[in-house]
Amino acid sequence: MEANISKSIIINNSYAELLPSFNDDLQSAVDAALQRYLIDEIAAKIAGLKKQEKLFRLKYGCDYKTFSQRIAEDEEYINQIENSISKLWESDLADWEFCEKGINDWTRKLQSILLLS
Repeated sequence: MEANISKSIIINNSYAELLPSFNDDLQSAVDAALQRYLIDEIAAKIAGLKKQEKLFRLKYGCDYKTFSQRIAEDEEYINQIENSISKLWESDLADWEFCEKGINDWTRKLQSILLLS
């Protein structure tokens, strides 16, 4: 699926002079470069979210799904968390949910970009 968004870019003359040596199709070269760039950026974003998510798993000793279920169902568990781990568990829960959703969303975007190649 192509979005027909009209944007202008300026290509460094040194690069523009070399492009014909490899490929006469400037659009394909730009598309490939943007794809590689986006793959790298999305992978870095996912890695950062996974790193943050791992810290929550270590802090609370379980995964997000288990933690959110126990918080919703077990008042004693909440008291235990507040007394022994963190009184700011609600803030952590929101941040953890953001990580989980972000990992899933960015992974889907990465997969869609990889399917284009």
